[in-house]
Amino acid sequence: MNGKGNQEEDSVVYITVIGDQGVGKTSLIAAAATETFPDNPPPVLPPAKLPADTTPEGVPVVITDTSTRSEDKEALEAACRQASVIVLCFRMEKLESLRRISSYWMPELKRLHVQVPVLLVGCKSDIRPADQSLHKAVLPIVKSYPQIETCMECSSKKLQFVGEVFYYALKAVVYPMTPLYDPESQLLQPLCVRALKRIFALCDQDKDGVLNDIELNEFQMRCFNAPLQPEELAGVKEVVKSRMENGLSPKGFLTFQGFLFLHALFIERGRLETTWAVLSKFGYGKDLKLRGELLMLKTAQDTPMQLTEFGETYFYDIFNKFDADNDAALSTREQEDLFSSFPEAPSLLQRSSTSSGIIFERTKKGLLTRNGFMAMWNYLATKSPKELIASAIYLGLDCEKDGAILAQLLEPRKMQEPKVVQCSLFSHDEMDVSEAIAGLVQPNNQSSSGVILGSAGLVEKNKKTSTLVLRSVPLSLAPTIIEASDRSSRLSTLDAAAFAFDWSKPKQISTLVEGMLSLASAAGDTLPCILIGFNRDQASESFVAEVQMICDSLGISEPLNFDPRDSGSVYSNLVDAASTPEGHIPETPSLIATKRHRRLVARITMYAGIGTLVGIAGYLSYRAYRDYRSSSDRAATAT
Repeated sequence: MNGKGNQEEDSVVYITVIGDQGVGKTSLIAAAATETFPDNPPPVLPPAKLPADTTPEGVPVVITDTSTRSEDKEALEAACRQASVIVLCFRMEKLESLRRISSYWMPELKRLHVQVPVLLVGCKSDIRPADQSLHKAVLPIVKSYPQIETCMECSSKKLQFVGEVFYYALKAVVYPMTPLYDPESQLLQPLCVRALKRIFALCDQDKDGVLNDIELNEFQMRCFNAPLQPEELAGVKEVVKSRMENGLSPKGFLTFQGFLFLHALFIERGRLETTWAVLSKFGYGKDLKLRGELLMLKTAQDTPMQLTEFGETYFYDIFNKFDADNDAALSTREQEDLFSSFPEAPSLLQRSSTSSGIIFERTKKGLLTRNGFMAMWNYLATKSPKELIASAIYLGLDCEKDGAILAQLLEPRKMQEPKVVQCSLFSHDEMDVSEAIAGLVQPNNQSSSGVILGSAGLVEKNKKTSTLVLRSVPLSLAPTIIEASDRSSRLSTLDAAAFAFDWSKPKQISTLVEGMLSLASAAGDTLPCILIGFNRDQASESFVAEVQMICDSLGISEPLNFDPRDSGSVYSNLVDAASTPEGHIPETPSLIATKRHRRLVARITMYAGIGTLVGIAGYLSYRAYRDYRSSSDRAATAT
């Protein structure tokens, strides 16, 4: 693997050179620019601007010289704050100059909140004492300040390594080490490992856990547009075999551990551009997260979506792949392994429900079940399609090939058999409906941590499975929803609305029905509405009769009764109401007026039709009579 990556964005790189007076800052810049040593350099040079076509990495560069004079302090601080990288100079022959790095300059950068890479440069190496080692002298400082990415020495007088100083400063910005590698531990950073794991999985086309020679060459071509020659491939394998245990499989193919080893080796040898080229080719930015443009697919709009058949199969297969013990649930270790290619596990998939307020099916031990896993992705498709696409890509989805067919736009209340049913459960503020919300995914009454705002679970109806997303909404918020400027879009996402009341509290029903009628009317009289009664055993006969009369007058089905011991029928009936709304649309005043208007239009149309038929009949009779008279006259004339 070899090659050079491209700069992610054509932004200016600001290289600021700082250090004590007399360390050789100005001479260093002048020597690098003119390839001659200045005998009488000025106190400070003006900023040097290098166009993109003159720099090794094809990005514009501004090199700023600084002065430690008191009158220049403000300019020095401004240059440090603007810097993309700091070149911090000291004198090789003076230990006091080196001590000032720790005692003044690094603390000063911290005070200024400058958090860019620092290149430590020992100037005047031509007069360095022969017995003085740069590595030994700076090692304690480098360990104390991880911000220092590298250190080197140079001589402006001898023109030794002066150009390399700015080359490595530029590389520290274009190909930074810190996100990739920890020099102290000599290990790749966790985020880097996660990114490389996804890349390895994408290149492992036969999914056997190794990269065979064909797959490795295809990876090479994709990243660097050049195949590995047979001798190069053999050389790579020999290095891995000699340096990394388990780096090659028994058949001699590259394992994931060997893949990581090669990238660590490139970085240790100063070839960070190789690893960055690979990461960039597979869509990663400098934060080691997928770049925004990779996630901005046509399918990833803000409007709700639903998984396609391909999408459901994709996530189902992902679950089975990582369910190592085949128990239809993900253990903590299995879940960590599944999301090991993510920068961080999605908040929805964390055990605590406090982050989203939405809970999913888990076992009694709190392990995510297969049904819970599938319900989560269906929920995410409706809630955040962009996050759904991003998650699928982190899991190894080929974005260019399959990204556009993972999900499709959801058409609320227009589908006969919706795969995702979104239902809000409205109730009085003082009524606790958490048992009904949790019952969708916790039939065994397991306890949940955090505030439960909703749940998403799989519901089977007529041998077909839908994902029911059930959210708790206080009835007091109904006016706010109705009066909101975006009420049409908010209500259009609902496939059904449920209204909870307590059979032991008859006074609740009037305000509940009033809220139901208002919401139904605001939704265009197309929203299925269902009443759900709690504590049916505490109902009086008179109240039961009253509720039945209300349902009859509104033309809706009688209430469902929630029983925590057998709640499955409630959820299947909610799904059924969404798919077959007849008998669940309440007769609101607006709907009654609409029906009356339709009947009037139909009657007028009928009368107009009758009038037209009469007119046509009269005209035809007249034609017949006229033809008869004409034929009679001709017969008389002939006689």
